[in-house]
Amino acid sequence: MRKMKAVMKAVAAPGLSLAEVDVPEAGPDDVLARVLAASICGTDLHIYNWDAWAQSQVKPPIVIGHECAGEVMEVGANVRRLKPGDRVAFESHIPCGSCYQCRNDMRHICDHLKILGLHRPGCFAEYVSMPEVCAWKVPASVPPEVVTLMEPMGNGVHAVHAADVRGKSVAVFGCGPTGLFAIACARAMEASAIFAVDIDRHRLELARVMGAGEVAEGADPDLTGWLVRRGGGYGVDVAFEMSGNPAAIRNAFGALKKGGTLVAFGIPSRPVEIEWSNELILKGRRVLGIVGRRMFETWETMQRLMDSGRLDPRPIITHRYPLADFETAFRALSERNSACGKALLLP
Repeated sequence: MRKMKAVMKAVAAPGLSLAEVDVPEAGPDDVLARVLAASICGTDLHIYNWDAWAQSQVKPPIVIGHECAGEVMEVGANVRRLKPGDRVAFESHIPCGSCYQCRNDMRHICDHLKILGLHRPGCFAEYVSMPEVCAWKVPASVPPEVVTLMEPMGNGVHAVHAADVRGKSVAVFGCGPTGLFAIACARAMEASAIFAVDIDRHRLELARVMGAGEVAEGADPDLTGWLVRRGGGYGVDVAFEMSGNPAAIRNAFGALKKGGTLVAFGIPSRPVEIEWSNELILKGRRVLGIVGRRMFETWETMQRLMDSGRLDPRPIITHRYPLADFETAFRALSERNSACGKALLLP
Protein backbone atom coordinates (compact mmCIF):
# COMPACT_ATOMS: atom_id res chain seq x y z
CA MET A 1 0.00 0.00 0.00
CA ARG A 2 1.32 3.46 -0.90
CA LYS A 3 2.00 5.80 2.01
CA MET A 4 1.75 9.59 2.43
CA LYS A 5 2.22 12.25 5.08
CA ALA A 6 -0.92 13.77 6.60
CA VAL A 7 -2.05 16.02 9.46
CA MET A 8 -4.37 14.04 11.70
CA LYS A 9 -6.68 14.31 14.64
CA ALA A 10 -5.28 11.06 16.01
CA VAL A 11 -6.93 11.03 19.43
CA ALA A 12 -9.86 12.72 21.15
CA ALA A 13 -7.79 15.49 22.75
CA PRO A 14 -6.43 18.95 21.87
CA GLY A 15 -3.76 19.11 19.18
CA LEU A 16 -2.92 17.43 15.88
CA SER A 17 -0.11 15.20 14.66
CA LEU A 18 1.83 14.53 11.48
CA ALA A 19 1.58 10.88 10.52
CA GLU A 20 2.34 8.45 7.74
CA VAL A 21 -0.89 6.90 6.48
CA ASP A 22 -2.16 4.96 3.48
CA VAL A 23 -2.85 6.92 0.30
CA PRO A 24 -6.66 6.87 -0.07
CA GLU A 25 -8.24 4.91 -2.90
CA ALA A 26 -10.46 6.32 -5.63
CA GLY A 27 -13.79 4.50 -5.44
CA PRO A 28 -15.91 3.97 -8.57
CA ASP A 29 -17.37 7.51 -8.38
CA ASP A 30 -14.25 9.22 -6.97
CA VAL A 31 -11.11 10.98 -8.10
CA LEU A 32 -7.74 10.75 -6.37
CA ALA A 33 -5.91 14.08 -6.42
CA ARG A 34 -2.43 15.16 -5.47
CA VAL A 35 -2.80 18.11 -3.09
CA LEU A 36 -1.02 21.18 -4.48
CA ALA A 37 -2.08 23.61 -1.73
CA ALA A 38 -4.46 23.60 1.23
CA SER A 39 -5.74 26.42 3.41
CA ILE A 40 -6.68 26.44 7.08
CA CYS A 41 -10.24 27.28 8.12
CA GLY A 42 -11.72 28.30 11.45
CA THR A 43 -13.32 24.87 11.54
CA ASP A 44 -9.85 23.34 11.62
CA LEU A 45 -9.01 25.50 14.63
CA HIS A 46 -12.07 24.11 16.43
CA ILE A 47 -10.80 20.60 15.69
CA TYR A 48 -7.27 21.53 16.79
CA ASN A 49 -8.56 22.95 20.09
CA TRP A 50 -11.01 20.04 20.49
CA ASP A 51 -13.89 22.17 21.70
CA ALA A 52 -17.43 20.93 22.33
CA TRP A 53 -18.50 21.44 18.72
CA ALA A 54 -15.52 19.48 17.37
CA GLN A 55 -16.17 16.68 19.83
CA SER A 56 -19.75 16.43 18.53
CA GLN A 57 -18.66 16.19 14.88
CA VAL A 58 -15.32 14.39 14.57
CA LYS A 59 -14.47 10.77 15.34
CA PRO A 60 -10.65 10.29 15.55
CA PRO A 61 -8.49 9.09 13.98
CA ILE A 62 -9.07 11.12 10.81
CA VAL A 63 -7.07 13.30 8.43
CA ILE A 64 -8.46 16.84 8.64
CA GLY A 65 -8.66 19.79 6.21
CA HIS A 66 -11.30 20.70 3.61
CA GLU A 67 -9.95 23.59 1.48
CA CYS A 68 -7.54 22.56 -1.26
CA ALA A 69 -6.26 22.68 -4.81
CA GLY A 70 -5.44 19.39 -6.45
CA GLU A 71 -4.25 17.65 -9.59
CA VAL A 72 -6.23 14.56 -10.58
CA MET A 73 -4.02 11.46 -10.55
CA GLU A 74 -6.53 8.61 -10.81
CA VAL A 75 -10.25 8.35 -11.60
CA GLY A 76 -12.85 5.73 -10.65
CA ALA A 77 -14.58 3.45 -13.15
CA ASN A 78 -17.74 5.62 -13.28
CA VAL A 79 -15.97 9.00 -13.62
CA ARG A 80 -16.61 10.63 -17.00
CA ARG A 81 -16.06 14.38 -16.56
CA LEU A 82 -12.47 14.40 -15.31
CA LYS A 83 -9.19 12.78 -16.31
CA PRO A 84 -5.66 12.53 -14.88
CA GLY A 85 -3.84 15.85 -15.14
CA ASP A 86 -6.93 18.03 -14.60
CA ARG A 87 -6.65 20.74 -11.95
CA VAL A 88 -9.52 20.92 -9.46
CA ALA A 89 -10.92 22.62 -6.40
CA PHE A 90 -13.25 20.62 -4.18
CA GLU A 91 -16.68 21.46 -2.83
CA SER A 92 -16.21 20.25 0.73
CA HIS A 93 -19.92 19.50 1.25
CA ILE A 94 -20.63 15.98 0.05
CA PRO A 95 -24.34 15.52 -0.74
CA CYS A 96 -26.27 12.24 -0.71
CA GLY A 97 -27.92 13.03 -4.05
CA SER A 98 -31.31 11.55 -3.14
CA CYS A 99 -32.94 13.61 -0.34
CA TYR A 100 -35.55 16.35 -0.93
CA GLN A 101 -32.92 19.12 -0.91
CA CYS A 102 -30.62 17.30 -3.33
CA ARG A 103 -33.52 16.63 -5.71
CA ASN A 104 -34.50 20.32 -5.64
CA ASP A 105 -31.15 22.05 -6.35
CA MET A 106 -30.25 22.55 -2.68
CA ARG A 107 -27.43 20.05 -2.32
CA HIS A 108 -25.52 22.46 -0.05
CA ILE A 109 -28.12 21.77 2.67
CA CYS A 110 -28.48 18.03 2.04
CA ASP A 111 -30.28 16.09 4.78
CA HIS A 112 -27.40 13.61 4.98
CA LEU A 113 -24.53 16.02 4.34
CA LYS A 114 -20.97 14.84 4.92
CA ILE A 115 -18.00 17.23 5.09
CA LEU A 116 -14.45 16.64 3.94
CA GLY A 117 -12.04 16.53 6.87
CA LEU A 118 -14.84 15.97 9.39
CA HIS A 119 -16.67 12.89 8.19
CA ARG A 120 -14.30 11.75 5.42
CA PRO A 121 -10.46 11.87 5.35
CA GLY A 122 -9.41 15.41 4.50
CA CYS A 123 -6.87 17.29 2.43
CA PHE A 124 -4.10 18.24 4.89
CA ALA A 125 -2.16 15.49 3.19
CA GLU A 126 -0.24 14.67 0.04
CA TYR A 127 -3.30 13.07 -1.58
CA VAL A 128 -7.07 13.25 -1.15
CA SER A 129 -9.96 11.23 -2.57
CA MET A 130 -13.32 12.88 -3.30
CA PRO A 131 -16.52 12.13 -5.24
CA GLU A 132 -16.41 13.46 -8.79
CA VAL A 133 -19.62 15.41 -8.13
CA CYS A 134 -17.67 17.61 -5.68
CA ALA A 135 -14.80 18.43 -8.06
CA TRP A 136 -14.74 21.83 -9.78
CA LYS A 137 -12.40 21.86 -12.76
CA VAL A 138 -10.19 24.96 -13.04
CA PRO A 139 -7.84 26.18 -15.75
CA ALA A 140 -4.25 25.00 -15.26
CA SER A 141 -3.18 28.67 -15.44
CA VAL A 142 -4.86 29.51 -12.10
CA PRO A 143 -2.26 29.32 -9.28
CA PRO A 144 -2.93 26.59 -6.69
CA GLU A 145 -2.90 29.20 -3.90
CA VAL A 146 -5.91 30.85 -5.59
CA VAL A 147 -7.67 27.54 -6.28
CA THR A 148 -7.48 26.49 -2.62
CA LEU A 149 -9.28 29.71 -1.63
CA MET A 150 -12.28 29.03 -3.88
CA GLU A 151 -14.07 26.87 -1.31
CA PRO A 152 -13.95 29.46 1.53
CA MET A 153 -14.39 32.38 -0.87
CA GLY A 154 -17.54 30.69 -2.14
CA ASN A 155 -19.19 31.46 1.21
CA GLY A 156 -18.72 35.16 0.52
CA VAL A 157 -19.86 34.85 -3.10
CA HIS A 158 -22.99 32.96 -1.99
CA ALA A 159 -23.80 35.55 0.69
CA VAL A 160 -23.26 38.61 -1.50
CA HIS A 161 -25.00 37.13 -4.55
CA ALA A 162 -28.07 36.17 -2.47
CA ALA A 163 -28.32 39.74 -1.13
CA ASP A 164 -28.19 41.32 -4.62
CA VAL A 165 -25.90 44.19 -3.58
CA ARG A 166 -25.45 46.04 -6.87
CA GLY A 167 -25.93 49.76 -6.26
CA LYS A 168 -26.54 49.21 -2.53
CA SER A 169 -24.67 50.27 0.60
CA VAL A 170 -23.38 47.37 2.68
CA ALA A 171 -21.77 46.90 6.08
CA VAL A 172 -19.73 43.80 6.92
CA PHE A 173 -19.55 42.92 10.62
CA GLY A 174 -16.56 40.67 11.27
CA CYS A 175 -13.49 40.77 9.04
CA GLY A 176 -12.21 37.26 9.39
CA PRO A 177 -11.54 35.47 6.10
CA THR A 178 -15.20 35.06 5.15
CA GLY A 179 -15.95 38.69 5.97
CA LEU A 180 -12.96 39.77 3.89
CA PHE A 181 -14.11 37.60 1.00
CA ALA A 182 -17.58 39.16 1.30
CA ILE A 183 -16.01 42.62 1.06
CA ALA A 184 -14.11 41.64 -2.08
CA CYS A 185 -17.26 40.12 -3.58
CA ALA A 186 -19.37 43.17 -2.74
CA ARG A 187 -16.85 45.31 -4.60
CA ALA A 188 -16.82 42.90 -7.54
CA MET A 189 -20.63 42.89 -7.63
CA GLU A 190 -20.73 46.70 -7.65
CA ALA A 191 -22.05 47.67 -4.22
CA SER A 192 -22.25 51.46 -4.00
CA ALA A 193 -20.52 51.72 -0.60
CA ILE A 194 -18.77 49.17 1.60
CA PHE A 195 -18.18 49.61 5.33
CA ALA A 196 -16.17 47.14 7.40
CA VAL A 197 -16.45 46.60 11.17
CA ASP A 198 -14.09 44.64 13.43
CA ILE A 199 -12.24 44.96 16.74
CA ASP A 200 -8.85 44.01 15.26
CA ARG A 201 -6.86 46.72 13.47
CA HIS A 202 -4.94 44.20 11.34
CA ARG A 203 -8.21 42.83 10.00
CA LEU A 204 -9.46 46.34 9.29
CA GLU A 205 -6.29 47.03 7.34
CA LEU A 206 -6.94 43.90 5.27
CA ALA A 207 -10.55 45.01 4.82
CA ARG A 208 -9.34 48.19 3.13
CA VAL A 209 -7.08 46.16 0.85
CA MET A 210 -9.98 43.87 -0.09
CA GLY A 211 -12.23 46.79 -1.02
CA ALA A 212 -13.83 48.46 2.01
CA GLY A 213 -14.25 52.20 1.50
CA GLU A 214 -14.40 52.97 5.23
CA VAL A 215 -13.71 50.94 8.35
CA ALA A 216 -14.93 51.21 11.94
CA GLU A 217 -13.96 49.86 15.35
CA GLY A 218 -16.55 47.36 16.55
CA ALA A 219 -16.44 48.64 20.14
CA ASP A 220 -17.18 52.27 19.16
CA PRO A 221 -20.25 53.31 21.19
CA ASP A 222 -21.43 55.44 18.23
CA LEU A 223 -20.96 52.64 15.68
CA THR A 224 -24.60 52.22 14.69
CA GLY A 225 -25.17 55.98 14.60
CA TRP A 226 -22.10 56.38 12.36
CA LEU A 227 -23.38 53.70 9.97
CA VAL A 228 -26.89 55.14 9.93
CA ARG A 229 -25.45 58.53 8.98
CA ARG A 230 -23.30 56.90 6.28
CA GLY A 231 -26.53 55.42 4.92
CA GLY A 232 -28.02 58.86 4.36
CA GLY A 233 -29.67 58.93 7.78
CA TYR A 234 -31.63 55.76 7.09
CA GLY A 235 -28.97 53.08 7.59
CA VAL A 236 -27.31 50.66 5.18
CA ASP A 237 -29.19 48.58 2.63
CA VAL A 238 -27.50 45.28 3.53
CA ALA A 239 -25.76 44.17 6.74
CA PHE A 240 -23.57 41.06 6.62
CA GLU A 241 -23.13 39.47 10.05
CA MET A 242 -20.04 37.29 9.66
CA SER A 243 -18.83 36.94 13.27
CA GLY A 244 -21.62 35.31 15.28
CA ASN A 245 -20.91 37.76 18.11
CA PRO A 246 -24.18 38.77 19.86
CA ALA A 247 -23.10 42.43 20.09
CA ALA A 248 -22.28 42.45 16.38
CA ILE A 249 -25.69 40.95 15.58
CA ARG A 250 -27.40 43.73 17.54
CA ASN A 251 -25.26 46.35 15.84
CA ALA A 252 -26.04 44.88 12.43
CA PHE A 253 -29.76 45.33 13.08
CA GLY A 254 -29.13 48.81 14.51
CA ALA A 255 -27.29 49.91 11.36
CA LEU A 256 -29.83 48.44 8.92
CA LYS A 257 -32.45 50.60 7.25
CA LYS A 258 -36.13 49.73 7.22
CA GLY A 259 -36.82 47.23 4.45
CA GLY A 260 -33.15 46.24 4.41
CA THR A 261 -31.57 42.79 4.35
CA LEU A 262 -29.53 41.14 7.09
CA VAL A 263 -27.33 38.28 5.91
CA ALA A 264 -26.66 35.83 8.74
CA PHE A 265 -23.50 33.74 8.35
CA GLY A 266 -21.59 33.89 11.65
CA ILE A 267 -22.38 31.11 14.13
CA PRO A 268 -23.12 32.31 17.70
CA SER A 269 -21.74 30.20 20.54
CA ARG A 270 -25.08 30.46 22.36
CA PRO A 271 -28.71 31.42 21.59
CA VAL A 272 -29.21 35.11 20.70
CA GLU A 273 -32.30 37.07 21.71
CA ILE A 274 -33.81 39.35 19.04
CA GLU A 275 -36.64 41.85 19.48
CA TRP A 276 -38.70 40.12 16.78
CA SER A 277 -41.45 42.69 16.30
CA ASN A 278 -39.37 45.89 16.26
CA GLU A 279 -36.28 44.55 14.50
CA LEU A 280 -37.98 42.40 11.85
CA ILE A 281 -41.73 42.65 11.41
CA LEU A 282 -42.43 46.35 11.96
CA LYS A 283 -39.38 47.41 9.93
CA GLY A 284 -40.14 45.09 7.03
CA ARG A 285 -36.68 43.56 7.02
CA ARG A 286 -35.48 40.34 5.44
CA VAL A 287 -33.04 37.87 7.04
CA LEU A 288 -31.08 35.45 4.85
CA GLY A 289 -29.41 32.43 6.44
CA ILE A 290 -26.31 31.50 4.44
CA VAL A 291 -24.33 28.28 4.67
CA GLY A 292 -21.77 26.87 2.26
CA ARG A 293 -22.01 27.31 -1.49
CA ARG A 294 -24.81 26.45 -3.90
CA MET A 295 -23.72 23.52 -6.06
CA PHE A 296 -22.75 24.74 -8.54
CA GLU A 297 -24.43 28.11 -9.10
CA THR A 298 -22.07 29.79 -6.62
CA TRP A 299 -19.00 28.23 -8.25
CA GLU A 300 -20.13 29.42 -11.71
CA THR A 301 -20.54 32.98 -10.41
CA MET A 302 -17.19 32.88 -8.62
CA GLN A 303 -15.35 31.58 -11.69
CA ARG A 304 -16.84 34.35 -13.86
CA LEU A 305 -15.79 37.03 -11.38
CA MET A 306 -12.27 35.62 -11.21
CA ASP A 307 -11.97 35.23 -14.99
CA SER A 308 -13.05 38.85 -15.49
CA GLY A 309 -10.36 40.10 -13.09
CA ARG A 310 -12.93 41.64 -10.73
CA LEU A 311 -12.26 39.17 -7.91
CA ASP A 312 -8.72 38.43 -6.71
CA PRO A 313 -8.43 36.70 -3.32
CA ARG A 314 -4.63 36.68 -3.10
CA PRO A 315 -4.20 39.73 -0.78
CA ILE A 316 -5.86 37.75 2.00
CA ILE A 317 -3.01 35.19 2.00
CA THR A 318 -0.54 36.29 4.65
CA HIS A 319 1.21 33.05 5.66
CA ARG A 320 2.54 29.98 3.82
CA TYR A 321 4.01 26.86 5.47
CA PRO A 322 5.22 23.38 4.52
CA LEU A 323 2.80 20.68 5.65
CA ALA A 324 5.24 19.59 8.36
CA ASP A 325 5.07 23.09 9.93
CA PHE A 326 1.32 22.88 10.60
CA GLU A 327 1.85 23.66 14.31
CA THR A 328 3.42 27.03 13.45
CA ALA A 329 0.55 27.77 11.08
CA PHE A 330 -2.11 27.00 13.69
CA ARG A 331 -0.32 29.14 16.28
CA ALA A 332 -0.21 32.09 13.88
CA LEU A 333 -3.95 31.79 13.27
CA SER A 334 -4.68 31.53 17.01
CA GLU A 335 -2.75 34.66 18.00
CA ARG A 336 -4.97 37.73 17.75
CA ASN A 337 -2.04 40.11 17.15
CA SER A 338 -0.28 38.01 14.48
CA ALA A 339 -1.80 39.94 11.53
CA CYS A 340 -2.72 36.59 10.00
CA GLY A 341 -5.29 36.49 7.22
CA LYS A 342 -5.35 33.15 5.44
CA ALA A 343 -2.61 30.57 6.05
CA LEU A 344 -1.69 27.95 3.45
CA LEU A 345 -0.16 24.51 3.89
CA LEU A 346 1.97 23.31 0.97
CA PRO A 347 2.53 19.52 0.93
